[in-house]
Amino acid sequence: MSSGSRMARAVIDYLPKGQSLPEEVWRVRHRTLTYLLRAHVVAIFFYGLARGKGAAHSAAEATIVASFAALATLTQNRKVSSGATALGLVASSAVLVHLSGGIIEMHFHFFVMVGILTLYQDWLPFLAAIGFVVLHHGVMGALRPQDVYNHPSAIAHPFRWALIHGGFVLAASAASVIAWRLNEEQALKDPLTALPNRRLFHDRVGHALVRTQRVPGSVAVLFVDLDGFKDVNDSLGHAAGDQLLIAVAERLRASLRPGDTPARLGGDEFAILVEDLKSEGDALQVADRLLESLTVPFVVRNKEIVIGASVGVALSRCGDTADDVLRNADVAMYTVKTGGRGRRELFETAMHAAVVERVQLEQDMHRALEANEFVVHYQPVISLATGRIAGLEALIRWQHPTKGLLPPLEFLPLAEQTGLIVPIGTWVLNHACRQARTWKDRFADRPFTMSVNLSPTQLVQPNLVDVVKAALRSSGLAPGDLVLELTEGVMVDDATVTVDRLHELKALGVQLAVDDFGTGYSSLSYLRRLPIDILKIDKMFIDSIADGPTEAEFARSIISLAHNLHLETVAEGVEEADQVTCLRDLGCNLAQGYRFARPLDVDGIAALFAAAEVSDGWHASKVSSQ
Repeated sequence: MSSGSRMARAVIDYLPKGQSLPEEVWRVRHRTLTYLLRAHVVAIFFYGLARGKGAAHSAAEATIVASFAALATLTQNRKVSSGATALGLVASSAVLVHLSGGIIEMHFHFFVMVGILTLYQDWLPFLAAIGFVVLHHGVMGALRPQDVYNHPSAIAHPFRWALIHGGFVLAASAASVIAWRLNEEQALKDPLTALPNRRLFHDRVGHALVRTQRVPGSVAVLFVDLDGFKDVNDSLGHAAGDQLLIAVAERLRASLRPGDTPARLGGDEFAILVEDLKSEGDALQVADRLLESLTVPFVVRNKEIVIGASVGVALSRCGDTADDVLRNADVAMYTVKTGGRGRRELFETAMHAAVVERVQLEQDMHRALEANEFVVHYQPVISLATGRIAGLEALIRWQHPTKGLLPPLEFLPLAEQTGLIVPIGTWVLNHACRQARTWKDRFADRPFTMSVNLSPTQLVQPNLVDVVKAALRSSGLAPGDLVLELTEGVMVDDATVTVDRLHELKALGVQLAVDDFGTGYSSLSYLRRLPIDILKIDKMFIDSIADGPTEAEFARSIISLAHNLHLETVAEGVEEADQVTCLRDLGCNLAQGYRFARPLDVDGIAALFAAAEVSDGWHASKVSSQ
């Protein structure tokens, strides 16, 4: 390529691209320019009178400009209306030059109007105005040279000088064009990372799809969401978070091919446009490279920070728009987030249906709280020594208007992810405490505890202790009759918060239980440090407990450990009579499961209490036949 060609290419690359302004911004600017155009109509009429042209002549000149103003205002097409405004403003310049009798200073009006038209950030009105200047100076210079030129060479060669004047106007607009380019950069680049922003990225994806619309799968979009970024912001501050985002942007640039386009879509979300793919494996290799590069620790404020990312990958398909590919990549990323994070997934059609269903379920959950669609069932906890009801575990159900009665596993995981578990958990706590107080008043000689599950999200809420205290106070339930159950995982999520919070709860007088013990962390250290009262042995250790000494050894060890630490034990998921016998022989205190009773509604539990009251105690064999 010659030096001239390279220079021309550099100039073209530097020029603004003529990206359309957002609709709302364009309308504000267009409205301002049409106000200016209508003001010229009035100004031209009075200027004509001042120049002694008479009312009819002045009105005729003003009508020329008014016709452009009408077209610019009435049409709904952006190109047409901006073009009409541009021609109207430079026509105003031509009319003013004519009315002035060719005063050379009046020509400066052309320079001002053409510069103002760069506010559209669109080449059509700008070049239309330049073209009008050249045409006007050429034609009028030939027909009425005294109204345009004031020197012999221009009068003799009107079209040559028309081009020269057009060049002058174009050169005088250079500052406006540079400002236009800077505005485009600000509107299309992320100010923090200097990566393309969502709008520019969307445009580039669209162009890539047009270029390769006959080659499905040759374009891919990778949607990248950082894992753990919020923790950095919360612990080190937003300035540190910004430094991390800048470092991530540099890491992305370094791990991509020269032709790939990284972008920051907002917050901690990034996207990558990958073109010229030979197979889906190429796109997945890019995703793997990105994931690997982000596993290397970042240094922010002299601290090493380790984060990961969840990456959704979407390949182009026949007929896809930019919105389609971006949505598919987002859906794939969302699937990764809900399935464990730190991975990449290729979009599949079934993912979209699953996400739509999850979004609908989340909306339904918001409504369910207001509509009182949640209900609580209660599963008895039986004393293995006496066969009597020793406690009840509150278990939420959702009476969905179209799906029927939903078990907790169908909605609680989503509630945990979205934070809805906090208001739902508070509702269950209050409801269970009130119901326990009602049963205690009715069956005063039947002592029992009420167990309520606390999720990890609830445990870290700063007002949790106040919420529990309020539930006890409003219901009148004695603190010792309330058991709060926690999973093993919360014991290590945040040790400081967990220890402090559990000691605060214990200070209220409530009992604390570890649910599903043996399936998670299972460290003796937290049992020594935390004020635990009860260990609930997971069903997986109960299922084979009666199959022989080896199978029973795990349960025996847990029960022995609990007794040594002066803790009660509850066996979960008991379904067989021989399991009951074995647990009793091992010294387990309590048990619950289908062998005794399924979770029952309020009427079912009341019937059990009444039966126990009449028969002087009910035993496992009697309850199992209920």
